[in-house]
Amino acid sequence: MESQLLPSEPSRVGPRAAPDVYRAAMRRFAGAVCIVATGTPGRRAGMTATAVCSVSAEPPRLLVCASANGSSHEPISRNGRLSINLLREDGDALARQFGGMPGGVSGDARFAHGRWSMHSGVPLLDDACAAFVCKVERVIPAGTHSIFLCDVVDVLCPEADTADERECLLYVDGGFRGLAPAARQPSATF
Repeated sequence: MESQLLPSEPSRVGPRAAPDVYRAAMRRFAGAVCIVATGTPGRRAGMTATAVCSVSAEPPRLLVCASANGSSHEPISRNGRLSINLLREDGDALARQFGGMPGGVSGDARFAHGRWSMHSGVPLLDDACAAFVCKVERVIPAGTHSIFLCDVVDVLCPEADTADERECLLYVDGGFRGLAPAARQPSATF
């Protein structure tokens, strides 16, 4: 199937959305909170991210968006490998630490919090809901950010039938939240 571009209709499209209104609307998107990490002990870098998305299952591929001015952008670009660690519902302090929020630290000092180990050359959060080890396939500049298109080389995910049922942390409307009990229903098979 060929890719098709939609025709441009200036009379319907109009001017670009105002950045402040756009940001306010985007805050309403709930997103799973992840820590993206790279580097080696003593030279690690990491950031909190919600802009993580599956691209394909065959081959397993995902994308991560990162600010081009962020402290983790250059180390991820240089190393070409990263981990994506899906935070547990109780991981808001770790998310703030890696997000550079008030009281946060930078660089390798961020890894003093949480239990980290090295796996396939990248730092991995030992008690993540799920973790992905990735090789950066391509970096695509996109405005103020870059899209890191990544091949997934390993996935660590606790068994669904274990007693350690893990719910992930969400970020919506400027705050961290867990999934409301009423929303916790068995997953559908697609």
